[in-house]
Amino acid sequence: MNDVAAVSIKSSQRSTGPLVDLVARMFQEKPLGAAGGTIFIAFLLCGIFGGVLAPHGVNDTNILHRLEAPSLEYPMGTDHVGRDVFSRVLIGAQLSMIVGFSAAALATVISIILGVLSGYLGGWIDMTIQRFVDAWMTFPGLVLLIVVISILGLQYGIA
Repeated sequence: MNDVAAVSIKSSQRSTGPLVDLVARMFQEKPLGAAGGTIFIAFLLCGIFGGVLAPHGVNDTNILHRLEAPSLEYPMGTDHVGRDVFSRVLIGAQLSMIVGFSAAALATVISIILGVLSGYLGGWIDMTIQRFVDAWMTFPGLVLLIVVISILGLQYGIA
């Protein structure tokens, strides 16, 4: 008797779709992971649609509204020139995402090309590429970045 009641209750529930069911199951089984994923997606959407979501222009100045505290008009306040900090953060996030995804795409393309060449040609070319990659992997990324910035900084005035 209980089996029949359970079947009739399950069959009377509306199915919302596989994606909604997956998200609901994720929130029930792993709430911290789902919360982190939600925050990540929110940041991703803010980065993608930053130009549309920005309430004010990035470089629009209003000296009458300088150093204002957060309000409905300026969600993160304004800086010393009267520019909206929230708009600047959104546009900055958009630029950072473009640079990050471009760097990842470039690294992927270079890695695929080197991997295909190494696997297809073999021999001394394979060994040379492998040793180059081994040498590259031994350097800590931060130290390499500091060296590159110190060299390029002298030319471009970065350092």
